[in-house]
Amino acid sequence: MVSGKGLTNDLGLHLMVGFRGIALEEELQFLIRDFRLGGIVLFRRNVESPEQLRELLEGAQSYARETLGRSLLVAIDQEGGPVQRLGAPFTKLPSARELATTGAEAVSEWAARAAVELRRTGIQINLAPVLDVVSKENPNFMQERSLGSDPASVADFGKLWLRGLQENGVSATAKHYPGLGLAELDPHHFAPVIRWQDHEARDRDLFPFREAIRAGVHCVMTSHALYPALDPDWPATLSPAINHEWLRRRLGFDGVLLSDDLDMAATSEKYTWEDMAGQGLVSSIDFFLLCQTPGNIELFHRALADRISRDAALAELRRCSAARIEKLLQWHQVFSRGTS
Repeated sequence: MVSGKGLTNDLGLHLMVGFRGIALEEELQFLIRDFRLGGIVLFRRNVESPEQLRELLEGAQSYARETLGRSLLVAIDQEGGPVQRLGAPFTKLPSARELATTGAEAVSEWAARAAVELRRTGIQINLAPVLDVVSKENPNFMQERSLGSDPASVADFGKLWLRGLQENGVSATAKHYPGLGLAELDPHHFAPVIRWQDHEARDRDLFPFREAIRAGVHCVMTSHALYPALDPDWPATLSPAINHEWLRRRLGFDGVLLSDDLDMAATSEKYTWEDMAGQGLVSSIDFFLLCQTPGNIELFHRALADRISRDAALAELRRCSAARIEKLLQWHQVFSRGTS
């Protein structure tokens, strides 16, 4: 394990990226070696079979340990229903909506089943559960992915999901903080604006995240939406008010904070890489996700290095962030030793 001091100088630690291919080929080797990645995100384009995927990840981890002196964190979206990157013969998971309809026992069973399969394959982070509370009156594009319209039920089911994952060695990720349930637009293509009518509406959306944090969720993923009631200027991913003030200080989250994919139109078409690097660090983002456009990885890495070199305060924030990532890496090492 690399010491905290070693990770402090490892700028690429904060990059979690997508890649092309189904084997440890030149592109992935280049990304690991030249950008010293902290992690990778898997998509269907990377998966052909269980055997192929295990071989890919074993090769990537071996190469990372050889070239970086540490392991990678491997993440995937395996929510169930419309969003699951592992197809047959991997287990097909019901959607969040189906699970919530079936009940608590089903949520726990399917979460545990997913975790065992992910861990066996070599995946440490599941980008689930979705904790967005979708309105009954105005269902949106998140409906199938949501655990319901009642904040208390979403919170209860969400805690079962995250415990089923983490008790079986896979870090859960509560998303999309602080809530996409009222969004009318998909941030993959547009920049949604969430307008809470009052504090009660705000607290309804925040409640499942508050409960997940109390239950010990390892990771949280931000939303790219704009929340004028909390920050009229910056979307959640780039907002110190939403992430540092609310998530870290008021809700008490001290785990790993992931941005949603910065290649999405809601961010990539509106902000410069310099903006995203600087604001992301101030907002206590730990992992910056860049999943769809390989050329953007170098642009963002350069912007991150430039901002840190010119700002001592950002450099200190990054050191704090590196410590949070190291803590997660250590948890997975301890879990692996305990189950081997």
